[in-house]
Amino acid sequence: MKKIIKLFVIAVSLCTFAGCNGSNNSSNISISTVYSGISPMAEGTLVEMNDNYISNYYGIDVADLQEYVFAQSDDPKSAETIIIFKCQDGEKRKLYVQAVENALNQKYDELTNYDLPDEAKLVKQSKIRKSDDLVYLVISDKSKEMNKIIKDSIS
Repeated sequence: MKKIIKLFVIAVSLCTFAGCNGSNNSSNISISTVYSGISPMAEGTLVEMNDNYISNYYGIDVADLQEYVFAQSDDPKSAETIIIFKCQDGEKRKLYVQAVENALNQKYDELTNYDLPDEAKLVKQSKIRKSDDLVYLVISDKSKEMNKIIKDSIS
């Protein structure tokens, strides 16, 4: 019961801070606020990736993004990842969604090769989601709850 209340409070506060007004406009949300609300739910410690890492690993030019966070577990044996970004350029957004998809497939292969089936399963079950100019991906045991909070923040 306490978890449900805590999730409800987080969702309401995110909606309040993100400027929810009943419209489905993802440009109103603050990615840093949403990330701050869901990152404590992570199983381990998340580390935000720097711009060079994002560029080299994902092939994404952060100059094209209005706001973003790319975070992953500091444990190399963990698949836990949160990616949220805004890109108003539709063509680049499509390219960047494909880049994240490619990295997701690569992560799945790595975890499978290192015989980490539970983590590989988390990756396989994850889904890149889009709403207007917002793109997000959550890989976590708590992805269902985290995705709901993100979705509630943008609707």
